[in-house]
Amino acid sequence: MVVVKRVTDSSMYDTACRIRFEVFVHEQGVPAEIEMDEYDALAEHVVAFHDGKPAGCGRVVILDGNAKIGRVAVIKSERGKGIGRKICEELIKIGSEKGVNEFVLHSQLAVVNFYKKLGFETVGGIFTEAGIEHVKMLKKPVTAT
Repeated sequence: MVVVKRVTDSSMYDTACRIRFEVFVHEQGVPAEIEMDEYDALAEHVVAFHDGKPAGCGRVVILDGNAKIGRVAVIKSERGKGIGRKICEELIKIGSEKGVNEFVLHSQLAVVNFYKKLGFETVGGIFTEAGIEHVKMLKKPVTAT
């Protein structure tokens, strides 16, 4: 079973950081010195657990009524189990609870279709971030009519 929990203490935050380093630094070659940034202190973080073991993480930074989803990472052996989707759903829920007008993220090209399935649309062209090609994606919250 997959459970996504909001980070509420330093131990859970450390778990999220370990997952990020495993995926982004060790697996994808992102320089360690840029993996942690000034937005970590402002962000709300989540950690996903699969059968009680840490499996993924993500964060959402809310500024001026808009939310930037980022650092979504799932441990390689845990991919394809719906964990990334559940992480993103929880991050969107956090933003919605705070009255967010728009969600934005920078998607690696390899996972654009994953985010499209969650309702994100590509905006603009390809750019390089941390040596990896990305594209900006947007999602408007669902509004009741």
